[in-house]
Amino acid sequence: MAEKDFRDKLGELENIFKSMATYKDGYVSTTDFPKLCKGMQYKRTEEQIQAYIEYWNKCHEGRINLENFITICSCLYKTSEFARQYAIIMVVDKNGFISSDEFLGIARLIPSHDPTMAGKSFEEFVKEADTNRDGKVSIDECAAWFENQMNISSV
Repeated sequence: MAEKDFRDKLGELENIFKSMATYKDGYVSTTDFPKLCKGMQYKRTEEQIQAYIEYWNKCHEGRINLENFITICSCLYKTSEFARQYAIIMVVDKNGFISSDEFLGIARLIPSHDPTMAGKSFEEFVKEADTNRDGKVSIDECAAWFENQMNISSV
């Protein structure tokens, strides 16, 4: 896809997002998510849609941010960048590290896309992702872990 076509597609996604009934100040309610998926022709199972809604309800006060949404959509098919953006969005408190609550929030969503990742505990995640062994998982470590998990599950 040419860069211009890609920018046009992102503009279309932004227009679809802003056309949702609950759009206000850069956000839509999760109640609009099924319509948003349909409008952008993003085919997801009912289970996947429900998992996203539950994630945003629990971790983002039931609101979907336009900027985050466009960022994630812009890298859907680029595994490493997609993983990095997911890690950034996970860090709700913006301290640069993934907490247990932040991990558990996203851990409920991930198996709807990849069942092989179901059941990961926070402790397992830290053991696998904490490459510098400081007892914390940074955004970069988390992104690398996600990318590795995505590559393993696609083999």
